[in-house]
Amino acid sequence: MNARTRRLTQAGGYGAAVLAMVVGGGILTAPSAAASADNSLTFTNNALYFVDTCYEWQGPDGVEKKNYCHNARAKGATWKAYFPPEATGATVKVTFAGYTGGAPKTVTIDDADKDHCYNLEGVWPNVAEVLRVNC
Repeated sequence: MNARTRRLTQAGGYGAAVLAMVVGGGILTAPSAAASADNSLTFTNNALYFVDTCYEWQGPDGVEKKNYCHNARAKGATWKAYFPPEATGATVKVTFAGYTGGAPKTVTIDDADKDHCYNLEGVWPNVAEVLRVNC
């Protein structure tokens, strides 16, 4: 191999190494997704009630536009609510249809960086519980 070919080969090798470092560095320094983007609240209804869950997201101004409800979930149903990416927490109002034992239950979540799971238990007309469980 002559000297000119050797220099071109070495230059190509250096160029490939630099390119790999740039691309690899770009991957390592790319901004990560918000921690709460895939985290959720999961409810399982084991109660003898239809249940509504209404979510009031906590966080910067504008996150309240993403508030919503799941209505009339029957016994045996399981459902999820995903945290909006900018949410820092949530207040969930859990209403048991026909419950005569007091006001709707409220669940407050201050950590949107992980999943939260709840079982809904109760028997009509005056027993209703929201129990936190492991996900």
